[in-house]
Amino acid sequence: MIWYQTLQRAPRLPALALGLLLAAPDAPAGRPLAVDDASIAAPGNCQLESWHEGGAGASASWAMPACNVTGNWEVALGAASFAEAGSRRTASILQGKTILRPLADDGWGLGLVLARQQGAQASSSINLPLSLAWQGQDTLLHANLGATRSRHAGRTDATWGLALEQQLDSATAWSVERYGQHGAGGATQLGLRHSVLPGRLQLDASWGRRLGGARECIWSLGLVWSGAPLQ
Repeated sequence: MIWYQTLQRAPRLPALALGLLLAAPDAPAGRPLAVDDASIAAPGNCQLESWHEGGAGASASWAMPACNVTGNWEVALGAASFAEAGSRRTASILQGKTILRPLADDGWGLGLVLARQQGAQASSSINLPLSLAWQGQDTLLHANLGATRSRHAGRTDATWGLALEQQLDSATAWSVERYGQHGAGGATQLGLRHSVLPGRLQLDASWGRRLGGARECIWSLGLVWSGAPLQ
């Protein structure tokens, strides 16, 4: 995932959208994880992560297109629509992600993510995703450490996350993760993704539970399109 989010009464949530299909190499892992990984799209490649998420009396739809425009910087510009108690709000996010150390088979990689969200729950954030690989890259462990600053509250809180991914076959993988934000609780989540058209179209889903308070269930359904329009 791209930045820390969890469904709550004042949501910063994710989404849903479609794209044209273009031939491309496999997209890096992402959805349905909320925890980010140390990978980006290949140079000249783009991807569209989109999903709808609900729980805790709220829902949101997000579309998050991203392209590798320089060779080692992936730039994303997303938009969202939030629904809660009969009211709707919108938000947008600008994000840049780069790789400080590429992830190698049976090795490790490190990235840097900078993001700025406008509109609902306006904030700025920084995140360091660390990824470890075993069995080539069939088994992946991701750890995140970062911070987010709410421009409305004028405070900065630490964010964290830990996720395990396991490839079941060439097209399907499952994941389990736990992530949170200091002062706002966190969540535990299970995920499943399947490549319908390898390297082009992925379907994914997740189910989890927000920790603390009422312990509401959270869920998401999404898709990811990948292509090479910049080549």
